[in-house]
Amino acid sequence: MSGVVFVGVNSEQRFIETPPSYQEVSSGEDVKLVCKVQDKKGQCIWQKDRKPVGMHPDKYEWANGRGGGGGGDADCTLLIRRASLDFDDGLWECQVTPGDFTRQDALTSLASRLLVRVKPRKPSLEYGGTIMTGAITLREGQEVTISCVSRYGNPPALIKWFIGGDEVEPLREQTNATEVDSPKTWAAHSLLRVKGARENHGLPIRCLSLHSSSPLPAIAESRLDIHYSPEVHTETSPRLLTSALEDSASFMSIKCIADANPPAAIRWYKDSVPLTRSNSIDSFGQNLTNRNGTMSGSEIRFEPVKQTDTGLYTCKGINVIGESSPANYRLDIQYGPRMRINDRMNKTRGDVEVTALLASTVDPFECDDFDANPPARYRWVHLRGGVPQTIDNSVHGETGSRRLSLKNVIWSNEGEYRCVAFNIINSVRREMSSDTRFILHVSGPPEIQTRRYNHNNDDDNDRLSDNMSMDESIAWVGDSFHILKSKFCSRPPPRLIAWQWGSSHIRSGESIEPKYEALPLEPIKESNETTNCYYAKLEIRDLQREDSRVYNLLIESEKGRDTTSLKLIVRDPMEIKIIAIAGGIGLLLLFVIIGLVFYAILKARHRKYQKKRAEEEDENSIAADAFYTTTPSINRQKTTASPASKVYVRKSPSEGGLAVMYDYNQIVKHSRTLSPEALKIRRAPAVLQPPTIV
Repeated sequence: MSGVVFVGVNSEQRFIETPPSYQEVSSGEDVKLVCKVQDKKGQCIWQKDRKPVGMHPDKYEWANGRGGGGGGDADCTLLIRRASLDFDDGLWECQVTPGDFTRQDALTSLASRLLVRVKPRKPSLEYGGTIMTGAITLREGQEVTISCVSRYGNPPALIKWFIGGDEVEPLREQTNATEVDSPKTWAAHSLLRVKGARENHGLPIRCLSLHSSSPLPAIAESRLDIHYSPEVHTETSPRLLTSALEDSASFMSIKCIADANPPAAIRWYKDSVPLTRSNSIDSFGQNLTNRNGTMSGSEIRFEPVKQTDTGLYTCKGINVIGESSPANYRLDIQYGPRMRINDRMNKTRGDVEVTALLASTVDPFECDDFDANPPARYRWVHLRGGVPQTIDNSVHGETGSRRLSLKNVIWSNEGEYRCVAFNIINSVRREMSSDTRFILHVSGPPEIQTRRYNHNNDDDNDRLSDNMSMDESIAWVGDSFHILKSKFCSRPPPRLIAWQWGSSHIRSGESIEPKYEALPLEPIKESNETTNCYYAKLEIRDLQREDSRVYNLLIESEKGRDTTSLKLIVRDPMEIKIIAIAGGIGLLLLFVIIGLVFYAILKARHRKYQKKRAEEEDENSIAADAFYTTTPSINRQKTTASPASKVYVRKSPSEGGLAVMYDYNQIVKHSRTLSPEALKIRRAPAVLQPPTIV
């Protein structure tokens, strides 16, 4: 700042303005050192670093051009042209000699620091005492100290550090020291502690030198090359699997992405077994450097997926720094049931036959083993009579068991069984049947299978009838023959089959001519297989009403016996005809009665309607004789029986001549209901005359 002195009452010379304590000028520029004196009587002298400086044209000149001598000139400002670091940088003082030797009023200003700015050289980064020319290579976790030096600047430069776009703090405050070969310039030193971190890999590290000689900083830059071990992760394509992967139907790929520097080599394993490179394994993206690292990858493609592709896939990344932790992906391929083939199955494949005791509980069959994902469930089908029937098979409360469980075995359980393995993939049921035929035989005493049936002469099949009990059979008088039959099951086959009725009996294969014959035993076949069930038949010829009776059947084997009774009902066709005729006549009479009732109802309604209509017409009209009377007035009286009926009374002839009088009360009363049409005359008018006396 300039020094200012106010003038007092005496006449001693004083400084009005002195040079500022600190002033900068760029090298080669002109600068003024201001110095003004009040009541100056002496001479102005400038000193630099305590040494007087003389005036030299084009270098050191008085700013006002008149010099700094006596004579009252108060301006002693010095103009320095083309400021130079070597000659002009230093401490300057403005001095004024006394006005005379007796006054002792010499003046000396405070020292003014004139700094000649010198732009420093471009800063440099140093590591280990040598200037860095390339990237800084560090291992992950390694720490080093690097320095930034800005030299030959005046004043010393201000140094700042940046990693990427973020400013970082130096290790300590920068140090400034004068240059040995140029003591008036400075070398600025700043230290930075750098730690190898993978997130900083590839980022620039910058040293900025800020100096007042330039509005823009000078920059020294390098790049961080951080070496670190791989990190891997897996991705799938498509990224989101919206449905289960199905064998030979789905397409997908697994990618292994490795972040490592140097780039990693990727190795694949399936269920811990190394995979060799094949057409389905591809490397991609080698040396794709992003902001933070070098990415590389490998891809396994499944086009399409196969059942054999199921397993745990593992990938690892390896480089000179180390090996990554494994990244896993479990591939689950779903497929429908497929029969497992092994030596035991090859030897035992074919028909499996088992004999079970009647009323026993057995687990006779076990289905072939099926491979499936999800695991297969099983259902059993009973092929009986050519119609497959699904068995409700539950073992220990679990449905879909591989083993068939039968409780309380009955004869109908006999026959062929097949098992079907199934699972569900993406809501679709996948099934596969076993090739093995499982045949169950039931062993036990004879057991008659009761049925409802009817038989005629033209058809040997059973016919159901809701009008019959379990053991009734209907025939007709005059039929040439009728067969009674009963189904039974027995293993071993029966040794005795006999029919008995009244005092007669007959064995299978025998006959009583010409009326009865016990037909030979007829085995029953189902699905072209002979079963342990039979038909016992009794043929009755030339049917009459006397043949209606109960017939008993006895079946016996070495394990036991069973009996049943069959009731034969022989009907006369004439009875049916009479019943049909009577029913038709009754039905006809019923229709006639219904018609008559309906006609009577309609007739009654019609009469009621006609009566109501006539009453309405009477109420809304005036009788014709009301217009012709000799009475002067008409009296209306209401009867208690019918309020709607009116009586008109004619007065005696003495009350008037042939004059028609209107009853105005009646007209007023009906004025709201009568219409002009209602006033029309219902009958032709008749002229009434007084009676003639003969």
